[in-house]
Amino acid sequence: MLKLKFVLAAALALGACATAETAPAPVGAPAASAQPSHPATPERNPAVQVDAIVFLPPPPAANGALERAEREIVRGPWSEARRAQALEDNAIDPFAAFDSVLGPQFDGAALPATAAVLTRAGRAAGYAGDPAKFVHRRPRPFLSDSAIAPCIPDDERLRASFSYPSGHAALGFGWALVLAELIPSRADAIVERGRDFGWSRVVCGVHYPSDVEAGRTVAAAAVARLHADPDFQREMDAARAELAAVYP
Repeated sequence: MLKLKFVLAAALALGACATAETAPAPVGAPAASAQPSHPATPERNPAVQVDAIVFLPPPPAANGALERAEREIVRGPWSEARRAQALEDNAIDPFAAFDSVLGPQFDGAALPATAAVLTRAGRAAGYAGDPAKFVHRRPRPFLSDSAIAPCIPDDERLRASFSYPSGHAALGFGWALVLAELIPSRADAIVERGRDFGWSRVVCGVHYPSDVEAGRTVAAAAVARLHADPDFQREMDAARAELAAVYP
């Protein structure tokens, strides 16, 4: 029950990964299929301390050679097991995301200081790409290719959200960077799991590979900036001491 409460709290706090942005209609689509009008560019979230608009390059050109090649990657084929993993990775829960490499003892209910620092890092990384999404307004791959079926429910909120950069990939890689620092003995496996967590968005059909790569860049910048914050440093120290008793 405690873990469920943490998941629900995290989902509310980190909902920016599926912010209800509105994508334009796919290139070449008839006017009747246009998406609902989009809201104004959101204000910068106070959890964010970097400006992704400054350092992110634009995504590949719509329907250009690179985007078409990316679309082929998104189509797969993917095994049923990998699609199932991608569906699991849709959940916003760092403890579920990394228990495969950190074991059952990696439990939010038993590690409150770790939960706190991951929540802070997740907010900083997961929200940081939102302004760039509104600059580039890239439609998700399944909106441009009917051969791509998302592994999560295809609803209006998903269709109304932009693709570049991937907030979900930023969130997961931000967690990975923090955990790799806190548990250096497992750093390689943690970073690989963070990379795979983001790649699930490609498998799921909701992001292009370049969206995921941009998300990792956002995460790296966000976490690096957090380290200049004294409050974050204190939270990291508390989490490090807590985890040292579990992962000596």
